[in-house]
Amino acid sequence: MCGILAILNSTDDSAAMRAKVLALSRRQRHRGPDWSGLHQTGNHFLAHERLAIMDPASGDQPLYNEDKTIIVTVNGEIYNYKAMMDHIKVAHPNKKFATNSDCEVISHLYEMHGEQVASMLDGFFAFVILDTRTNTFYAARDPIGVTCLYIGWGKDGSVWLSSEMKCLKDDCARFQQFPPGHYYSSKTNSFTRYYNPRHYLNF
Repeated sequence: MCGILAILNSTDDSAAMRAKVLALSRRQRHRGPDWSGLHQTGNHFLAHERLAIMDPASGDQPLYNEDKTIIVTVNGEIYNYKAMMDHIKVAHPNKKFATNSDCEVISHLYEMHGEQVASMLDGFFAFVILDTRTNTFYAARDPIGVTCLYIGWGKDGSVWLSSEMKCLKDDCARFQQFPPGHYYSSKTNSFTRYYNPRHYLNF
């Protein structure tokens, strides 16, 4: 269990706002006592409270793609990460992974497949991706909502995502549970269902 917090399209990119994000993230410190991480690009902030399970030595978050243009903060476990690593290496034989974390594949898969990434993952997860190449962001929650995730909209028009509501309640005009099996894209400012289970009838 880890804790994630993302504040995107904030109107405040000051050092004071950075300190505020860190303080809000620490409200979830009980979820991840091993490491606190924060990435800021302009008016976008991604924070993480880590419980080290996979690759405790080098799997600190946020995580990045190879050229660090795609940043991800994630809570969860990716069961098929080895198969996804193989998939990535087939397409890009020289691709280098910075960690042995199961979650690092998310940034590389997004780089290759964009918004299809959530549908390629087997596991339980909640994550937020910042794509600095296009100044866009993307968030997703696992198909049946094993992993907690909430989304809120700030009074300044910013978008907030967090593992717990306590990080949103003071600054968001409204907030809600992030729907399982969906992703949210800043390109459309809307949710899209990616998980559509098949139904079978046996007679």
